[in-house]
Amino acid sequence: VPAKAAFPSSFSYGNDAVETVSYDPDGAKKLLEESGWTDTDGDGYVDKNGEKLSINWLTYPTRLEQPKLAEYAQATLKDIGIDVQVNNTSDHRTFAENGDFDVYVSSTTTAPTGDPEYFFTTHCLDSSTKNRGGYHSDALEALEKQMAVTFDPTERASLATQMTQTILDDHAFVFASHLKMSMVSGKGVSGLVAHPSDYYEITADLDKE
Repeated sequence: VPAKAAFPSSFSYGNDAVETVSYDPDGAKKLLEESGWTDTDGDGYVDKNGEKLSINWLTYPTRLEQPKLAEYAQATLKDIGIDVQVNNTSDHRTFAENGDFDVYVSSTTTAPTGDPEYFFTTHCLDSSTKNRGGYHSDALEALEKQMAVTFDPTERASLATQMTQTILDDHAFVFASHLKMSMVSGKGVSGLVAHPSDYYEITADLDKE
């Protein structure tokens, strides 16, 4: 399912609650040209001051959709003159920790317990261990301080919407898709019920003959 942001539409603070830029290759070409990036040597890629615009795309093969997404981005960005060099490696964490990337693409569970705060505290704040791009926002830091002491679900959802819109307005993250996942069990398994959070799939009702 195409994603606007970190949470799908099943959340009140998900896709339908926020706005972001749409796919616009012609607009992208115009922005590149306005920024001085044009194809001066006819090789199909834009350049400036003798340097081709090239992006180091870091991802990993253990999620099958990741290499496919990299190939798709490589093809579509080529159409607007940007070269994408894909580093598809199982050792992605080393490259990520060293900052050896321009775009780092990963899959994550954004609300493992059904609450939005986890995503922001792990990925978007100064103290976040997975803030690979070094993103900082005074507004987001202040909103998180509010969320940390807010317990009403409706108020938390409102804060989550504001926080999501903040990172979208800053273009700090690009969200590609929300996965639809299937569950397969062995013969004789009973009591296995799919749940939006996999924390709740292992229950006292789960049994096997």
